[in-house]
Amino acid sequence: MLIAHSGDKIHHPENTLAAFEAAHGLGACAIATEVQFSKELTPWCCAGDGLEFVSAGISAPLHCLKDKDLKTLPLSSFQQLVDWAGRHRHLEWFVELGPATLQKVGAEAAIQRLLDEIPDSADAYVLLTSDLRSLRLARNLGFDQVALRIPNVARCLSVEVVTLAPDYLLIDQQAVDRQELPPGPWQWVVHEINTTQGAVHWHHRGAHHILTGNIPLLMRSREASNVYGI
Repeated sequence: MLIAHSGDKIHHPENTLAAFEAAHGLGACAIATEVQFSKELTPWCCAGDGLEFVSAGISAPLHCLKDKDLKTLPLSSFQQLVDWAGRHRHLEWFVELGPATLQKVGAEAAIQRLLDEIPDSADAYVLLTSDLRSLRLARNLGFDQVALRIPNVARCLSVEVVTLAPDYLLIDQQAVDRQELPPGPWQWVVHEINTTQGAVHWHHRGAHHILTGNIPLLMRSREASNVYGI
């Protein structure tokens, strides 16, 4: 499967409903977003260390801002994502909590806050982090699927990772130091792949899915469609 990184960020501001809607319109079956928390601990779709909105006079980390200020910006809250996703139930969502967010909010509080926003079942949502403890917590609290971001291929062979057996492993293409990705009880996601040639190349090296920042290009590609079953 082709996973749209932050939606269709070629044509729309990333991590917004407009970007998610455009990716869905192109035929994407999975979307990845990062979530951070406001000063009031409301989850918002946002990547990076800070927000820069010169016209609004805002230049600060998201966790320093109040919801009333964030609502004036071209951002989408996690609740808005969930509401929209409820009308498009065939979509799968990779929701990432970065190390800084986990440290500021606390793993259990952050994970529970996301679950509080999701009605009924969380089976359409994959919690993504680079922290094993957080993923164990996520499974215990109610996430059916988890994904681990790893820094190198060797990490997947550690006892801790094999024991956890995450549903997905995410790895940067630059960090892969062997010809084939080793099999396991997980599926490999390689990022960020933005060319048809790259998509085909990584399929041959063992990638089950790729995370792409150019979903319009790859959705139009017959080669990518053939290897990733679109």
